[in-house]
Amino acid sequence: MSDAPALDPEMLERLRRGVPLVLAPTGRFRFEGADVTHTRVEMALRTGLDVTEAGEAVVHLGAQWCYLTVEDCLLRGTAVQERDGGLWLRLDDGREVALPHHTLWEEPDRGLRASVPSARSGRPMSVRLTNAAQLQLSTWIEFDESTDQATLVYGGLRSPIPTTAPSS
Repeated sequence: MSDAPALDPEMLERLRRGVPLVLAPTGRFRFEGADVTHTRVEMALRTGLDVTEAGEAVVHLGAQWCYLTVEDCLLRGTAVQERDGGLWLRLDDGREVALPHHTLWEEPDRGLRASVPSARSGRPMSVRLTNAAQLQLSTWIEFDESTDQATLVYGGLRSPIPTTAPSS
């Protein structure tokens, strides 16, 4: 048991918001402007990603957590594979999830995005598909030039890919 006095909640909130941790669009973490390069530290940060009930990005390390600045999406989808009668998305936090086709959308000039549940809270977290994952997924995408509409086609599924984020 610790004899240390508890921090004032307002002070704790300021400390949590003051951590200079950034998640770059490339998926790299930066702390005080320098890339986090230790593989295990990077994976600990990545697997600790979550969002608050208000939708703010946080990272948990054990019982401690802080806010972080996210310059694009919280996660990257690094691969798409066909398996067990479905399409699966590999995430850079180490998970594989069924491709969340109902959340898939194309951000103009930025590429495909989706949303997956956080491993910690289950709240939706943003995912940017990497070029490799988009190329793999293209096997199941039809494009209608007359309507400028892309559609995911897999099995009996025909799911148009909008150019605006689906409503939650």
